[in-house]
Amino acid sequence: MDLIDVLIVEDDARIAQIHSQILRQTQHFNPVGIAETIQMARTMVKVYKPNLIILDNYLPDGTGIDLFREIIADKSAHKIEVVLITASDEIETVKTAMKLGCFDYLLKPVSYERLQETLNRYLALNNAMKAYENLEQRHIDELFNIQLRDKHQQLLPKGIESITLEKIKRVFSQNIGVKYTVDQISQEIGIGKTTARRYLEYCSANGLLTAENQYGKVGRPERVYVKLS
Repeated sequence: MDLIDVLIVEDDARIAQIHSQILRQTQHFNPVGIAETIQMARTMVKVYKPNLIILDNYLPDGTGIDLFREIIADKSAHKIEVVLITASDEIETVKTAMKLGCFDYLLKPVSYERLQETLNRYLALNNAMKAYENLEQRHIDELFNIQLRDKHQQLLPKGIESITLEKIKRVFSQNIGVKYTVDQISQEIGIGKTTARRYLEYCSANGLLTAENQYGKVGRPERVYVKLS
């Protein structure tokens, strides 16, 4: 599979390096450069012709949303997808990004899991687009289901990330009727016990799992979680 070239546009060197490391750790993505200003980004877009840009909105010489408009207006350029990084109070910027066709928009501070989810979804959509030569309705439906995030994921509360949640759901889906403790899920997924308990209780509260207290011969009862069907 061809590598997906990604340009990072971010004036904070530390954050830019974190983005670059995440991209390198994710298969099929190749960070081609880091631009600290709009002017540098313009040059790098022409030189590297990236497939994807991770674009901060506030830069020393302008805004990312204005650069996005320039990229769209340049009819001679190849198609470039944009993931815009914004502050929580920039609702008008988010609305504009949606109208312009931004692939995704992330709020600061950007979490590793949320960025990873965006990259995975981009990769899935990219692969699906290449796979279909003659489109049928079901193919179009699949493509739109990838592009539009699941409604449930959009409504996840603070502290619950979609990737970790999916890992936990997968464990239980593959082991219907098997009871798991917090310690077992912590080891299975590779997360802390406190984090595991938070996710398991979230799943229980939302009907994804059933929780019960299991009494042994001695000591306090142990809370276990199970998927019944």
